[in-house]
Amino acid sequence: MNLREQYQFDNLSVQFDQLVYRVGSYHYNWHYEIELLWLLKGHIEINVDGSIHELQTGDLYVINSNSGHATFAIDPDSTCLRLYLSPDFFINQGVELGGGNFKLDSSRDQLNPLYASFRKDMAQLQLLDNQASAAFQKNSLFFSISQKLLEFFVPAENNKEKPLAKRQSLLDDAISYLEENFRKEVSLESLAQATNYSTTYLSKLFKSELGINFYEYLTRCRLQHAVKALADTQLKIADIAYENGFSDIKAFNKMFKKHFALTPSEYRKQLNPDLRVIDRSFKEELSPEDQQAALAILQEQAISQETLQINPCSYCARDDYQEKYNELLAKLKAITSTAD
Repeated sequence: MNLREQYQFDNLSVQFDQLVYRVGSYHYNWHYEIELLWLLKGHIEINVDGSIHELQTGDLYVINSNSGHATFAIDPDSTCLRLYLSPDFFINQGVELGGGNFKLDSSRDQLNPLYASFRKDMAQLQLLDNQASAAFQKNSLFFSISQKLLEFFVPAENNKEKPLAKRQSLLDDAISYLEENFRKEVSLESLAQATNYSTTYLSKLFKSELGINFYEYLTRCRLQHAVKALADTQLKIADIAYENGFSDIKAFNKMFKKHFALTPSEYRKQLNPDLRVIDRSFKEELSPEDQQAALAILQEQAISQETLQINPCSYCARDDYQEKYNELLAKLKAITSTAD
């Protein structure tokens, strides 16, 4: 123990963006911010980098910086609260985010006692007003959420984790060009000419600045608009593929399945009139009824008692039992097959 501890806090910039909204059909996107998602009510599917997870009421999930993702309401009456946190907040305090990822998914691991604390902090943060007197409370809650989030940061065991994207990118001109021309035939060579970079340097920039290669970024741009067209229009799937830059329907199906784990036609079959209504006002003002329902949930969570008496490692024991059970099943199957 140090007999004397000195510390100086250099006024770190605290910025966050928290929003309550109804979930509809896929709205594919990716962003620099780390996203902490809390399903206030309902049942949704979340697709992150092609991996699908189902969340039930109360579940929490973290989406890492620059991960392509989309949500889909299995229950049309589904409401989320999402919090954006800038990676800069962690980086400026010495956390090396490029060496791993946040891995928080309460649908997979339901017993961690920190979940209740996350919900309570996020609820209180949402309920605070914008008066100057609330600034200290907001800062305190933001630091509390950030500190708990670090408990779920898992360093990479190797260098296969994608690099962390940067907010101020040398690729701004290239990104603007792709967003304007993704419907056309674009190659790394044509983009290099348009931005006055060499192809080699441009290729390295995409990997170092965004953590993905040129073709992946171009595919994301095309899919982002194609997904919207599948829900908003009655166009044939082949027409949607061509209008959004895919060379043919086979290429569209392949990329769609890679990123969303289903084909465009399978996705379209999941859409229903309720979701189309929600999509028209996606992330806009909630109806008075939905506002009241969300407010009631937040008020309840803001005063809830956190069940910290749960042993954080109780799920470790559960995993041990599950492993032994799986071993026993394997032995029984082996005995049965031998007997046959």
